[in-house]
Amino acid sequence: MSDLLNGHVQTRRVRCGKQNCKCAKGEPHTAFYHVWHTDGVRYQKYVRRSEVDKVREACQTYRKLQIKLRFGRIEHKQLLARARELFRRLSK
Repeated sequence: MSDLLNGHVQTRRVRCGKQNCKCAKGEPHTAFYHVWHTDGVRYQKYVRRSEVDKVREACQTYRKLQIKLRFGRIEHKQLLARARELFRRLSK
């Protein structure tokens, strides 16, 4: 499993279709899916119950990294603007 995953984990009530499962009697059970979007298309992948915590953590780590990158880009633009201003002052 990757340390970074775009998207989130979604919990759904499903019917798996197995003959001896309780969902065959009309009682849906919980299933977990990793859901993400790419180029406007929604994708989903089944997540085993044993891996749900890992996938959730990877999604949270990805979101935290995206926030840091967003602030880094803002800071970069501000520093670049400041450098251009200083260069203009020096070239006069």
